[in-house]
Amino acid sequence: MANFSPLSSLPLFALGTGSFRGLYREVSDEDAIATVHYALDHQVPMIDSAPWYGAFQAETLVGRALKSRRREGFILSTKACLWSEAGEAKRGYHRDQILWSVEGSLKRLGVDAVDLLHIHDPLEADASVILDETYPTFADLKAQGVIGALGLGTGTMTAAQFFAERLPLDCLMLAGRYTLLDQAALPFLDSLHLRGIPVLSAGMYATGILATGAVEGAKYNYSDAPHAILARVRRIETLCHQHGVSLKAAAAQFVRAHPAIRTIVFGAESATQVAESLSVFSERIPAAFWHDLRQAALIDPNAPTPRE
Repeated sequence: MANFSPLSSLPLFALGTGSFRGLYREVSDEDAIATVHYALDHQVPMIDSAPWYGAFQAETLVGRALKSRRREGFILSTKACLWSEAGEAKRGYHRDQILWSVEGSLKRLGVDAVDLLHIHDPLEADASVILDETYPTFADLKAQGVIGALGLGTGTMTAAQFFAERLPLDCLMLAGRYTLLDQAALPFLDSLHLRGIPVLSAGMYATGILATGAVEGAKYNYSDAPHAILARVRRIETLCHQHGVSLKAAAAQFVRAHPAIRTIVFGAESATQVAESLSVFSERIPAAFWHDLRQAALIDPNAPTPRE
């Protein structure tokens, strides 16, 4: 039975497993399992997955990795919306589809309950069924102890705002909508903080370019970065160079500075990448760097920044 309070139990970091099955490259089973183990052993107690990741394969790998671990030694998060019809994976938000999705997730993960379950990528077009069937089903599962807390995970601002206004969520996962390149979500995050709804932030590197820099083939929102984004990143990189700051550290610590954001969810394909993602949060960044970013209009003037 799940026993999880998002207000007190959300950790600083969680490992996202969306890249375990061919997001940018194929990750071997051995590498995926080793990545989970390394994360759990190095201050990342939460593992986040979803049926949608690799069409059920990521959850299966997470389940294999967790077999050797004590259940109380990790926090487990997944999502629901994926079901199968005639062998084809589809999205579905009706009660029977959600129950099918959750039952499959529990089997693949090798547990009888998850600490956190998100409504995955809901659309306003599906609002009636999500409000009338999906959320009540999640609430029933929570009452039964099958899930500890219920949330919503999306990378779409309009959907996040729409459902956050209408559903009593325990928490919310926002993917890629608050980064060093995009602060459109700032007022929304401020409002969630005032309401006491903790946020899990994914995609702090904007799906790649804030990790790689403005190199040829750099990715932004899962596509090749457009010229305007490349130019903006180059300006940020110039200031990073002037202040002796790495771009990755600037991107990571900027996101972490907003008080609504309780957990950073970062993807990794190896133990080395986990270690690198953790190291950027301890890098020293002078206050003058953030000041210069504001002066150059490269971040929202109202966005909170880390204290030196």
